[in-house]
Amino acid sequence: MKRFINIVLILTFAGLCACSKASSDLIVSIDGQENNITKTDYQKIEEMVNVDDEKDYDLLLEYLFYQYDVKVVEEMDILQGDTKTTFQWKDIADSTFWRNVSSLEVDDEEYLVDKIILRTGGDAKFEKHSITDIAALTSEALSIPFGEKESGFSIPSGSMEHVVWIFLDGFGYEGYQTAEEEGFIPNLSIIGELYPAYTIYPPKTSTSTAALLSGLDSRENGVWAPGIRDLTVPSIIDAVVDSGKHMTIVEGSSTPFNYPNAEIILSGDRNGDGSTDDNVFENAQKAIAEGIPDLIMIHFHGIDDAGHTYGPYSLEWNEKVSEVDRMVGQLIEQLPEKTLIVLFPDHGMHSIVGDSSLGTHGNLRLDDMGIYIILYQK
Repeated sequence: MKRFINIVLILTFAGLCACSKASSDLIVSIDGQENNITKTDYQKIEEMVNVDDEKDYDLLLEYLFYQYDVKVVEEMDILQGDTKTTFQWKDIADSTFWRNVSSLEVDDEEYLVDKIILRTGGDAKFEKHSITDIAALTSEALSIPFGEKESGFSIPSGSMEHVVWIFLDGFGYEGYQTAEEEGFIPNLSIIGELYPAYTIYPPKTSTSTAALLSGLDSRENGVWAPGIRDLTVPSIIDAVVDSGKHMTIVEGSSTPFNYPNAEIILSGDRNGDGSTDDNVFENAQKAIAEGIPDLIMIHFHGIDDAGHTYGPYSLEWNEKVSEVDRMVGQLIEQLPEKTLIVLFPDHGMHSIVGDSSLGTHGNLRLDDMGIYIILYQK
């Protein structure tokens, strides 16, 4: 009986220690800079991510890192007393969750952590620009009021009659560089000037589109997680319409985000070839020929679709990149003078760990977060 009581006491004490440890503060060192994370910090981030009452998202640990402006993670150490475990971020990014202040789940294994040591990556050339610059750039080019942010580009205010956004879904910076080296993008590689940039976290189409339209980061515009389709702040579409101008959006089969006040043209896959890009191209040509609106967004989905299905840099991906490049070249030839063309992706893509034949995105990795903005004044 005494032995049984001792066992119960030991287990109870162990449980109390685990509970106490899981709710205590967490130290996060980012490139040598230490930050103290409290239960209040955890709850605040968790509530922001799960702002959609209809869904409950797992809290990826990356949400914490992004709060401290981390764009790319290379390596993470977790310290448990005298024990240190080191992870390459690319191997665990999709499977590392924040369960409580100092409680982590990594590859289905639970850790009660005293300290996280983070080593970041990326490149300084991406820091100057962001997908959030495009709304301000558009307002400057069309000379319409929108927010207080300046784009950082040298486009004279009111110098353009039209702005064309060519949205290359999933074709991030590293994908662009590879395609250019392989000779797949003869048109894109000579159009205008390319500015390396970062997208926002999480690098998904809906969240990146929210940042594109609002000119604000996901921490500011109310769209912290995929599946949230409405901004909580004004958008550049509102500014265009309020200024007496017109915006048209040429999409694929559906819209990844809600676009109030814009004319939406859904293209679909009318010929059943498995892609909407050819129909987007035709609808864009028609919209331009019939009287180009003040602002038009042309959204090509095919590169992203090929990357997800066959993997980035696969034969199918290469063929789709070449096809989209030809379409973009023809569209630009058709555009009138005094048009600003802005080409950009929403995010990049990486091969799924353990299966390079499939692609995904959504992590603090350079191949997901690194994008570009190409500007060409016609």
